[in-house]
Amino acid sequence: MATTRKAPASTAAKTTTTRTAARPAARPAARTTATRTTAARATARPAATKVAAKAPVATKTKKAKPEPKKAYRLLTGIDDSAFCQKVSDALKDGYELYGSPSVTFNGKNVIAAQAVVLKKRSSKKKK
Repeated sequence: MATTRKAPASTAAKTTTTRTAARPAARPAARTTATRTTAARATARPAATKVAAKAPVATKTKKAKPEPKKAYRLLTGIDDSAFCQKVSDALKDGYELYGSPSVTFNGKNVIAAQAVVLKKRSSKKKK
C-alpha cells in the first residue's frame, strides 16, 4: 500500500500567505500581457486588410435617384439675399418666372413670394 504524506500545518500556512501576497503582483502582469497581445495582434494585421474591409461597404450604398422636377413651385421667404438666391437657383435649374412677385409684411419682416414654372420644351416637328 502506498502511503500519502501530509504537509505540516506550518507549511500550508506559509503557502497560503505566499499566494495571497503574490496575487496583487500577478494582476498587473496579466493586464500587461493582455495589452501586449492585443498590441501584437494589431500590428500583425496589415493596414490594407482594414481598408479592404471598409471599401465594400461604400460601394454597396445605392445612389439616390434625383426627384423629378415639379412643373410649378412657389418660392417664399423673408425678402433678403437668401430669398434672391433661391429664385436665382430656380432659374438656373430650368424654371422661369411666372407672374409678378408678391410681398407682404407680418409685423416684423417683409415676406416675398415668387411663382416659377418649368420652361416648356420645344417639340420637334417630323418631316
